[in-house]
Amino acid sequence: MAKVVLDDVLTMLRAQRRALLAGERGTRLGRDPEALHAMRTAVRRLRAILRAVGSSLDPEPARLGRELRWLGRVLGGARDLDVLRAHLRAELASLQGADATALRRVLARLDAERTRAQAAVRATLASARFARLRRSLDAALAAATAGGDVAVGRIARRRFKKLRRAVEALGQAPTDRQVHAVRVAVKRARYAAELARGAVGRRAKRFGREAGRLQDILGEYQDAAVAEARLRTLLRTVGADRAAARRLLARQQHRRRMAWADFRDRWPKLERRGRKAWS
Repeated sequence: MAKVVLDDVLTMLRAQRRALLAGERGTRLGRDPEALHAMRTAVRRLRAILRAVGSSLDPEPARLGRELRWLGRVLGGARDLDVLRAHLRAELASLQGADATALRRVLARLDAERTRAQAAVRATLASARFARLRRSLDAALAAATAGGDVAVGRIARRRFKKLRRAVEALGQAPTDRQVHAVRVAVKRARYAAELARGAVGRRAKRFGREAGRLQDILGEYQDAAVAEARLRTLLRTVGADRAAARRLLARQQHRRRMAWADFRDRWPKLERRGRKAWS
């Protein structure tokens, strides 16, 4: 069974801790969306590593995981608005007439929401709870016993099996919730592969690279689903022309269908990579 020394896992955790703190200043200022994105990604990766090998690092990994989940929710709310606003602004450039008018009204509402979300992010990063989270993370890293082994191959194989089961459950007309569950499973399988890369080698690297591509495709699907749901509500709120509303919603529906087709095309390749890596 492929194993990796705990020193390697600690190196990965320290790298994500640095990424988390490096993005903090830009996230507080709210001027650079990429700083927020980097910080949120670091939280996700920290959670993934702790979920996989947390008991080897911290006597209470679930507690630290809960605090990271809390931080991720706050950062995620602002990040999701950034993604939605950026996409809709790009859409606006190709629109005219009633469609453009409706979308401008929607964007004005989203801009106001983003201002409130940024205030929540600043309050969170200035809070005593965030300060405690930073201390807890540092303490877990400092207290971890180096030199042990973690069965990363077993962890990665288990994540891949869960991913295959999630895909098999999709059927031909999956719900957005089911597709989102597959996206989460892809992400977890990818992060587990990254943990196993030092022990398994190129097969794990190839699987992780292909999983990243599918994660992006499913992210596009999820973004389209969220955009459609938000637009459906906001277009009613701003009193948009019905025909314009239908056309704007149709764009997101098409975007979702295209992402789903891309996923179905690429999934067999990831499955082959997984069988090779974790057999």
